[in-house]
Amino acid sequence: MKKIFYVYLLLFSGLFCAQNSSVNLEQTFPGKIEGYTIKNKNGQSVFKDEYKYLDSVNIYGYNYSSYDNLTIRGFLIEPKKKGTYPVIIFNRGGNKELGAVTIPVLTNFLSKIATKGFIIIGSQLRGSGRSEGKDEFGGKDIGDVMKLFEIIDHQSNADPKRIGMLGVSRGSMTNFLVLKDTDRIMANATIGGIADLNQKDRPEMYELYKELIPDFEKNPKKELDKRSSLLSIPLIKNKNLKNFIIHGANDERVNVDNAFLLFNALKSNNFSTRLLIYEDANHGINNNTNDLISQIISYFRIYLYVK
Repeated sequence: MKKIFYVYLLLFSGLFCAQNSSVNLEQTFPGKIEGYTIKNKNGQSVFKDEYKYLDSVNIYGYNYSSYDNLTIRGFLIEPKKKGTYPVIIFNRGGNKELGAVTIPVLTNFLSKIATKGFIIIGSQLRGSGRSEGKDEFGGKDIGDVMKLFEIIDHQSNADPKRIGMLGVSRGSMTNFLVLKDTDRIMANATIGGIADLNQKDRPEMYELYKELIPDFEKNPKKELDKRSSLLSIPLIKNKNLKNFIIHGANDERVNVDNAFLLFNALKSNNFSTRLLIYEDANHGINNNTNDLISQIISYFRIYLYVK
């Protein structure tokens, strides 16, 4: 099914050569994808009521070069209304193809946030989708995210001084590793985040680490420590960073204890931090999606100074 969504990105997109961008933005048109539209009384295709918000945003895909000259696939959503907007970097979960950002993620989740006055930008990361290279699960892929700042700086409708970051699952680790490398992030939000990769209740993850993490078998502790969110917290560059830790109490993949570990570590390092636990929610917080989106919007509106 995921491959179908990548085909859609190719078939229902057009090259949008923008002078305000450092990359060629290929616009994606959800209205041309089955299931999003209906015919009105004049026979015109219009968005269904539940998708009308998509009329207010543009969705793009683009290719960019990594620091080691690989072609990486990225995505960007912006409000259609002219203006200057704060930016949220979205860090995906999963690994390789699993967790790659699909059309439904762009339309049903990220676009709903963008409509409230944000530019959303992200990377598919190396080794997935239409990106070259191999996923290193917290290795050189962190550089793929750092490269996004160059794109942000060339978007004329983006405010480079108001940048937040939203990470889901593996993306939470990405967030904290990026925060060690830059002080440009004002607000950090994570969903279902891993505090430490040494998850004793998920021994199957070690097979993944062996596959993806360079030199893991030579020195497992060293490589896991490099990728530890907890060990990254004291090294965060922006000491005024605001944080929002979100987790489902019934998370079947990442135990909710991780949320408390992150929250306590942030507080003990004097970072302003909020904690939200959904008592009946799983890893994806799938039964509280609308409230989750509302919480994320409210948080970033406050800390990225959106009127």
